[in-house]
Amino acid sequence: MKQFTTKYRLNNLILKWVRTSILLLSVLIFNACNTYNDPSIETVVSYNVSYMNPNQISIGGEYLKDSISVQVYNYKSPQNMSGFTVEFTVIKGGGKVDQQIVKTKATGKASTRWKLGLDSFTQLIKAKVTSPEGVILPETTLMAHGILPNAWNEVDIYPLSNLFDLAADTVNHISWMISSGGIYKRGTDFLDWQQLYIPKLQSVRGIEIDKNGVIYVGTWNGELYKSTDNALTWIKCTNPIPNRSYSFYFWITNDGDLWATSYDTGLYHSNDGGKTWTNPANGTDKNDFITGIYRLKDGALLSVFGTSQQLKKSVDNGKTWTSFEFPKYVGDLYVTEKQVIIVSDYTTPSNFFVSDDLGKSFKKVYTVMQNYATGDLRTNIQKLGSSYYIAVPGTGILKTQNFEQFETIFSEPNIGEIYIDHTGTIYASGWGDKSNRTFVYNHN
Repeated sequence: MKQFTTKYRLNNLILKWVRTSILLLSVLIFNACNTYNDPSIETVVSYNVSYMNPNQISIGGEYLKDSISVQVYNYKSPQNMSGFTVEFTVIKGGGKVDQQIVKTKATGKASTRWKLGLDSFTQLIKAKVTSPEGVILPETTLMAHGILPNAWNEVDIYPLSNLFDLAADTVNHISWMISSGGIYKRGTDFLDWQQLYIPKLQSVRGIEIDKNGVIYVGTWNGELYKSTDNALTWIKCTNPIPNRSYSFYFWITNDGDLWATSYDTGLYHSNDGGKTWTNPANGTDKNDFITGIYRLKDGALLSVFGTSQQLKKSVDNGKTWTSFEFPKYVGDLYVTEKQVIIVSDYTTPSNFFVSDDLGKSFKKVYTVMQNYATGDLRTNIQKLGSSYYIAVPGTGILKTQNFEQFETIFSEPNIGEIYIDHTGTIYASGWGDKSNRTFVYNHN
């Protein structure tokens, strides 16, 4: 099936990192009527104030391409509209304007240039208009966005603001995002995501990519699709969990096998790309579910079982599972390329444990405040180069190279999952008060 792509950008003009989009943010009407002793005299003043050129995007520390403007009209009687005072005040972002107080010309227009600051991605200016007679007209707030280099950007622009899942294909240098039930492909920069319009894939929930570049997406209605040609065509797999029309969680182990689970169905496995599925435990732990699964080099499986919150191991491909005695109440699980097992416990504060002997012993290496109420059934540890990045709900983003020394590189309690795309850009989904935000670390 052929598909069409639409770029979700705010503009058509790209000059380096500068993007401009001239929009009418709002129209505020203020009626100021002169008071006359003779009631037969008609009111001849009705002001309309338009605020123009907001919502532009530039690089933090640089000027917006277009000036920001205020336009004052008199609908009732066109006349010289000079002499209105417009006061521009920066209220967020740390930027500045060339002229803070500007008088309107005869056309009623007053403009100034806005140099963005380096304090935040979203930047705001308040514009207040006063008539020559001293009447204060309704004020408004103008918004712009300044891309912060080598810093965290709190992005509130759709579709990135609604990031739900992300998978990177580092071989083919492509990244895919799930946002509001749709699939997006990354474009030239971290704000450029192109939606794929595929009629049968309009309720996508999760996305994974195997070692051969095959893309798998799960839907909210219990279906699984895959693409072997970089999302040009899609094949419907057999539903992972029989007789289920609701969402599920799924993972791909490093051998290419697929694993699916839900809260009340147990574990399902496919070793043929989703054509057939089995319930390997055959009823054991049917009412349990897993949170992540890893295949060790010796063929054993590791996973965390949600009901018991225990780390378990299977040596017969998921048919039977045995628990590790320590640690208990496991929250997150991650296995490095060197077979080092990393787990965090489901406590407050939370502790990180490391095992370099395949789980025979665990060593506590770090303690941090964590709020699991903001988490999900996805791993919160990602690797980039020689470093590991850990999303800790309630704290922020940690960085470590050896799981012995940790540093907090981003403090943000309202954080969910962490992802890294094929360019090395780091994304962290917002939660709670920041549920419509995505935090992005821009390396450029």
